[in-house]
Amino acid sequence: MKKQITRISLSLVLATGLLFSLNACKKLLSITLDKDYQSVQLLIQAPQSAGTFTISKEIMSDLETLASNNNFDINKIESAKLESLTVDIEDTNPTPYTFDIIDAATASLSADGQSVLEVASDDASQVSPTQMVMDLKGVDIAPYLKSNKFNVNLSLTTNTAITHDVPLKATLKCKFVVKPLN
Repeated sequence: MKKQITRISLSLVLATGLLFSLNACKKLLSITLDKDYQSVQLLIQAPQSAGTFTISKEIMSDLETLASNNNFDINKIESAKLESLTVDIEDTNPTPYTFDIIDAATASLSADGQSVLEVASDDASQVSPTQMVMDLKGVDIAPYLKSNKFNVNLSLTTNTAITHDVPLKATLKCKFVVKPLN
């Protein structure tokens, strides 16, 4: 009887260990990585009348480096999403502009072979006069970031004329899901 209980106990321990091992392997089937594109410099060029206009910045994607540093092929990126998109006004003019001049904003990405994809918007209700935290659309941006280069496009609707250049800095924080073992 004691041998039977020992065998049952041993079987339970082995089964539990096997379940933990399988669960751990399942977790290894995908990894999540973060990538930030900081200091994306944009410029509202003066003179600019009140209304809607778009400014763009081309970004060289360096996902090949991220992939190489983390030992996976770029084609193993399953999805990518924005975690945040902020835009800061860096106006050093004696009479600087703030986001009070913006009535609405949308951000989109574009890349060769891809259609323009709206990724965020803002209704101009800011907690800071010099920083806009955009509302994200939750769309998959992997095809844009896998390109050698992509464009960040910011469409702004202003309520006043812009009389001097206004420098902006955008920051995109991204999260990637990679399936390295597929």
